[in-house]
Amino acid sequence: MWDHNSHFHNYLLCQFPSKIERALDIGCGLGLLALKLAERAEIVDALDADAAILKEASTQHSASNIFYQHADFLEADLPKDSYDAIVSIASLHHMDLEVALKKIKRLLRPSGKLIILGLYRERTILDYMYSLISIPFNLFYSSWHHASTVMPRKVAPLRPAQLSLKEIKVMANTLIPGCRLQRHIFWRYSLIWQKL
Repeated sequence: MWDHNSHFHNYLLCQFPSKIERALDIGCGLGLLALKLAERAEIVDALDADAAILKEASTQHSASNIFYQHADFLEADLPKDSYDAIVSIASLHHMDLEVALKKIKRLLRPSGKLIILGLYRERTILDYMYSLISIPFNLFYSSWHHASTVMPRKVAPLRPAQLSLKEIKVMANTLIPGCRLQRHIFWRYSLIWQKL
């Protein structure tokens, strides 16, 4: 199953060590990445606020070490300093990013790594150039992978990205200094940070 998010799964997984004790997938959706994380992590906590999608995930992409939880990340009661790896794909733009980053910072163990694949609001000429470049790539990959045009039903509250890439970078550099932010095709950016 190919989409704009799964396109980056291997890139994201390469950022993590081959063995992880405990991982958190924020906004896990159908659990595609959680299942891949489960191959290298002893425990994967996979959270999503959409009960219907989570039910599909637990049916289609289950493993003995994945623990799916129906929860809003910002309200979820999660143990402090307990995760070696935290990943979020296309979910943090639905939340208050500042609050989310502060919580993530508390949840990561020392030397733990955060990887975000997020969406940003187009504001600059470079943003629009990347959007134009993405269109032919989107058509190619959709045809190549025979991507389905039918998306799973969404019931969780969704909203478009509100922050520009510059605003995300400023906020991230303030809250998690030393992070690396990179723009990608398909209207995405990645943010990588390791807690000291």
